[in-house]
Amino acid sequence: MKKTTISVLALLTALGLGTSLLATMDIQKAFKEKYPDAKTLNTKCSTCHTMALPKKDGDHANNAYGTDLKATKGKDGKYDFAAIEKKDSDGDGVSNLDEITKGTNPGDKASK
Repeated sequence: MKKTTISVLALLTALGLGTSLLATMDIQKAFKEKYPDAKTLNTKCSTCHTMALPKKDGDHANNAYGTDLKATKGKDGKYDFAAIEKKDSDGDGVSNLDEITKGTNPGDKASK
């Protein structure tokens, strides 16, 4: 009985983590489709998150750009990248679109 319970819990955990990873990959794919000429820097997790490769819960917090992008999520689950292009999410004086085009991070004030 214990073995079955552990197996079921492991499966549920794997499914939950896989779904989170898939969502992140879907957002990255949508970003690349919206901005096909974006520099490599802006096609990584750190575009929206405070850490480049979050390893555990609590490490996947959104940066300023990620927070603004999250606010654009529609009922269909898609994000409206264009809605925050003119915004300067990280407050460094450069618009999100200009940072994406230049290859700097729109969620990192030190990157402009």
